[in-house]
Amino acid sequence: MTLSLDVRHRRGGFELQARFETGAGVTALFGPSGSGKTTILDLIAGLERPASGRIAIDGEALADTSTGAWIPSHRRRIGYVFQDSRLFPHLSVRQNLEYGARFSLRRGKPPERQRIVELLGLGTLLDRQPGTLSGGERQRVAIGRALLAS
Repeated sequence: MTLSLDVRHRRGGFELQARFETGAGVTALFGPSGSGKTTILDLIAGLERPASGRIAIDGEALADTSTGAWIPSHRRRIGYVFQDSRLFPHLSVRQNLEYGARFSLRRGKPPERQRIVELLGLGTLLDRQPGTLSGGERQRVAIGRALLAS
């Protein structure tokens, strides 16, 4: 999967201008606090629309202000794990994971629940509530939910 991004965006008093293209594999964004990393992720995920520019995956425009193209976030098939994990506090770990798995089922792909639970070491946490988890445990549950959503 390749991502190409060429955007301008304003968030409050901050103006972002970014242009890059990724190859297949893992890509990391890094920089000082306030440099626009989260803004870029929000734009790619479709949580915000760029003021101008284009974002595409494998040549397919997710957003293109010149043509009006816009794919809503729920159709982008992008897993986004927020820094604060954003788990549903009223659901157990198991239920939070099942929430993610429902998106796989809608696409006809059976989720690999047990494999993800083992991979992330979540077996002993399944019946716990998010409020009782450490920050790292919450992050692992959020990653599991994103993986189960495919």
